[in-house]
Amino acid sequence: MLRIRYEAQETVKLVGAKIMASRQFQEADLQTHHHVTTVARHSFRVACVCFCICHFLYVVFKIRTNWQLLIVCALLHDLGIIGRHYKYASKSECYTKHPVDSVDIADSLLGGLDDTARDIIGNHMWPVTPTRPRTIEGFIITVADKYSAMTDFIPMNHRQMLVEAAIL
Repeated sequence: MLRIRYEAQETVKLVGAKIMASRQFQEADLQTHHHVTTVARHSFRVACVCFCICHFLYVVFKIRTNWQLLIVCALLHDLGIIGRHYKYASKSECYTKHPVDSVDIADSLLGGLDDTARDIIGNHMWPVTPTRPRTIEGFIITVADKYSAMTDFIPMNHRQMLVEAAIL
C-alpha cells in the first residue's frame, strides 16, 4: 500500500513536472479549496488517486488506460476555479463553469488538447453536472475527484490513521 502510494507521488511529480512548475499551478497553491487544502494540493492528490486506480485496473483486470494523460488532466482539472470568488456569482455557477474554464486554461498551457483530454477535464464534475464522461479516463477522474474531495475534509492525522489501519 505504501509502495504504490510512493510510486504514485513520484510518477505524478515526474509526469506533471512542467504543469506543476507553471504560473497557473503555482497560483493554485495559493487558493484555498474545500476549506482545508489548496487547489494545487487537491489536484496533486487527485492525480495520485487516478494513478492508483489505473494501476489497480491493470493489475487486477488487465484494463489499459492512458494514465499519463490522466495525470496531466488531473493536475489541470480545477485550475478554472482560481479566482472563483470574483468569477462566479454562486457555488452552483462555479460547479458548472469551472470545468469549462479549466479546459480553456489547459488548452492554452499545453498548446492544444485532444478530445479525450477535453472529456476528462470538462466532465469531471459529473454527476453534479449533466454531461457524463465518455471515456474510462473521464470516469476515473470523476471517482478520484469525489474521493479526494471527501478526504480533504479528514484531518491529516486521521487520514494517516486510516492508511495505517488499511495496511494492518
